[in-house]
Amino acid sequence: MISQSKELSDIGQGDQNYLASISDVMAALIFVFIIMLALFAYKLSNVTEEQTIVTERLTASDETREHILGEIAKRLEEFGMNVEVLQEQGVLRLSKNAINFPSGSEIPIPDHQFNVGRLAQALAEVVPCYVSSHREALIAGLDMEFTETDTESVPSYCLSATRILTYNCEAQKHPWLLETLLIEGHTDRVPVIGDRRFQDNLELSSMRAATVYRMIAACEPRIERMRNSENVPVLSTSGYGFTRPATRDSGMADYNRRIDLRLLLEPPVDIFSSPESNFQEKFRRRIGEESQ
Repeated sequence: MISQSKELSDIGQGDQNYLASISDVMAALIFVFIIMLALFAYKLSNVTEEQTIVTERLTASDETREHILGEIAKRLEEFGMNVEVLQEQGVLRLSKNAINFPSGSEIPIPDHQFNVGRLAQALAEVVPCYVSSHREALIAGLDMEFTETDTESVPSYCLSATRILTYNCEAQKHPWLLETLLIEGHTDRVPVIGDRRFQDNLELSSMRAATVYRMIAACEPRIERMRNSENVPVLSTSGYGFTRPATRDSGMADYNRRIDLRLLLEPPVDIFSSPESNFQEKFRRRIGEESQ
C-alpha cells in the first residue's frame, strides 16, 4: 500500500511539473508576442508619421504651384489678357486672344507680340522667387528690383517699366522650387502644306515655342539665366502639334494655335537633409519621375 501510494504521489508530482512547464512555455510565447506586437506598432507609427510628412510635402508642392500660376495669371489679367489656369495640370493656358498665331506661322499675331512682352515682365517679377539660383539672394533682399530696360537694346514689343517693380517672396510659405518652366507650342488640326519650312504640325508647334522663348529672353535676359538645383536652365520648350487641343470646335481653331506654360517643381534643397528611410527614398524617386 505504501509503495502504491508513493507511485501515485510521483505520478501526481509529474503531472504538476508537466503543467508547470506548459505554463512557462505559454508565458514565454505570450511575452514574445507582446514584444513583437509592440515593435510592429512602433514601426507602423513611424511609417504613418513619414506618410503624413510626405502628404504634407506633396500638398505644399500643389499649393506652391497653384500660387505661382495665380501670381503670373493675375499680372497678365491686369494687362487685359485672357488666360486660363489649369491647376491639376500645372498649366497656364494662353489662348483666347492672349498669344495666338496665324495659321501655318511660328510668329505670334502682331497685336499679340506685345502680350509676349507682358508675359516676359510677369515672369521676371514672379519666377525668380521660386528658382534655386535666385531665391537665396531674394530672401536676403538682393536683386529684388526690376528697373527700366534700355529701350534701344530691346525689341519694340517689350515693356519698358515706368516704375520699380517688387515682389514679396514668401519662401517659407511656399518652399518648393521650379525645376522646369516649359513653354509649350500647339497648333490646329490643319496640316502643314505648301511650306517647306516645317515638315508637319509637330515641328511647327516646336518652332512656336522656340520663337516665344527667344522673344521672352530678348525682353528679360535674366530669365534665360535662371537655374534649378541641378544647375540646369529652368526655361525650356516643347511642341505637341494638335495632340493637346484647347478646343475641338472647328470655329475656334485659332484658340489651338497657342502657347501654354507648364510648371514642374522640385522639393526644397533641405527636404532630405537627414538620413532617409526606405519610404523617403521611394518618395524622392517618385518626385524625380514626376518631373521628367
